[in-house]
Amino acid sequence: MTQHVNNWKRLGRYWSLWKSGVRYQAIALIVSAIACLHCDYTFAQTRDRKTILRYLSDLSHSNTRRVISGQFESWGSAVKPLSDKENFLNIVKKQTGKWVGLVGAEYHNGREVNYEKPNQLFEEYWSRGGFCQLYLIMTNPSEPTSFNGGGKCDIKSVLNPSHNFNKYFYNELDKVAAGLQELQKKGVVVFLNPFAEATANWFWWGGTDPADFIALYRSAHDYLVTKKGLDNLIFIYEPSCFNNTALQYYPGDKYVDIIGFSLFVDYNKEIDPSSIQNYQELKKLGKPMGISQWGPRRGADQTNAGDQPPGDNLKLIRAIQKYYPEIVWWMNWNYAYSICTETNSNSNSTQLLTHPWVINRDDIKLR
Repeated sequence: MTQHVNNWKRLGRYWSLWKSGVRYQAIALIVSAIACLHCDYTFAQTRDRKTILRYLSDLSHSNTRRVISGQFESWGSAVKPLSDKENFLNIVKKQTGKWVGLVGAEYHNGREVNYEKPNQLFEEYWSRGGFCQLYLIMTNPSEPTSFNGGGKCDIKSVLNPSHNFNKYFYNELDKVAAGLQELQKKGVVVFLNPFAEATANWFWWGGTDPADFIALYRSAHDYLVTKKGLDNLIFIYEPSCFNNTALQYYPGDKYVDIIGFSLFVDYNKEIDPSSIQNYQELKKLGKPMGISQWGPRRGADQTNAGDQPPGDNLKLIRAIQKYYPEIVWWMNWNYAYSICTETNSNSNSTQLLTHPWVINRDDIKLR
C-alpha cells in the first residue's frame, strides 16, 4: 500500500530527529507512526477471502449501510486508471463526491486476455479500501474469431482432454490465472464471475444442457483453485434474471460463494417482485446475494435503436428495500448503464450514493 510505505518513510524521518537530539518531539511522532503501521497491518490482515465473505453475509442484518455500490469500468486494455477523467468511477466521484465500494472490470478485449490495466486498477482500488469484481468472457473454443463469447460450442468437447477445444480453453484460462496470481501476490481478493448470465443463450456456455454447464463451471473452479493455487477468489454464480432455470444451472455450494443476478430494466419501468426469477428459491441456499450486472435503462446494445432516455437510479434501492432485502451489493454497467455520465446521465446518482442503506468505499468496515 502507498500509505503503508509512506508511514515507514515517516518513521525513518522521525528516527533521524531522535538521533539529532530533538527527542521529546521525536518520541511523539515515532509513537504515532508505529500506530499507523499497526493500522495498516491490521487492515491488510483482515481483508482476506473469509473475512470478506463473513462481512457480506452479515450485511443484510444491518439497519443501515447494507448494500455495497459498484461501477464497471471497462474491458482489458481499454480500462483506464482512476486518474483518467474518462474512467467511469472517476466520473461518478466527480459528480457525486463518492467513490463506489466495488470496481468492476473484464480481462478480455472481445477475443484476447489483457490483464495488465485491469490489474493496475484493481491494485489501486484495493489499496484505497475498495473491493474488486472481475468478469471473464472466455473466447468460444469452437469459433475463436467470434466476438465477446458469442456462438455455440460443445461443452463436452471443451472438457475432453484429447480435444482441441479443451486445449484452447485451458490455454486461455492459464493466461487468466497468470493475471489472478499477480493480484494474489499483492493480497488483492477478487469477486470472480467466470461465466456471466449462465441461463441465457447469447454466450457459448449459456442456456446449454445444465449438466454440461455445471461440469464446465466446476472444472474451471478446480483448475484455478487447485491446480493454480489461487486462494484469493470469491466465486460468483450469475443467472440472468429473466429465466426461471437458475436452480438447474447452480454449480453447487462447494463451488459458489455468492450469487449475483444480471438485471437491466427499461428507463420507465420499476423493478417488481417478478423481476428476478428464482430469487426466493436461491435465497434459501444461504449465500450472499447481489446484482452483479445492473442498468436503470437499456443502452443501444440492447435496443438496437440508441440509448433509452435516462433512468432513475433510485429505482434500484427502492426495490431492494421493498422486495429484495437480501441483496448486499450491486454493479452498474458502464456507458448508458452507468450510475452517471457527463451527458444524458441517469438521474438521482447523488441521492443513490448518499442513501442510508448504501456502502461506498469509505464506508467499508471489516472486523
